[in-house]
Amino acid sequence: MEDYVDVFRASLKRCLASEDFLRQFYHRLMASSEEIRQKFENTDLDRQARVLEDSLYLMTVAAQSSRSGEEVSPAWTEMSRLARLHSRNQLDIRPGLYDLWLHCLLDAARSNDPEFTPEIEEDWRKTLAIGIEYLRSRYEGGE
Repeated sequence: MEDYVDVFRASLKRCLASEDFLRQFYHRLMASSEEIRQKFENTDLDRQARVLEDSLYLMTVAAQSSRSGEEVSPAWTEMSRLARLHSRNQLDIRPGLYDLWLHCLLDAARSNDPEFTPEIEEDWRKTLAIGIEYLRSRYEGGE
């Protein structure tokens, strides 16, 4: 049986092979909320797309290390930095916005991975849930 993180990684790779994947994601995300549009008002979306790609791989490594009990890994050091950046004190990404983010990301994945199934979607959710919950939990204090 294939590991859900491996299934996620393979699906992500197929999505990233499409030049439309990240563009579609940001189009959906901007359309989802005025609050989100304002957060990205002065953002270079080409650069942001590269940052997102790196963050998705980071969340993959964090999910794998979390399962093996390695929560002191370099991935978690980087997740801590990401959490501080997204906290109330910096970018102020409210915990509820991650639901919209995930919804838009899954919609884009569904459109760009020709092998996408409900089972693969569940593997996306399980893999990303660890990182999303970590970011949500660090919103107030930024720690």
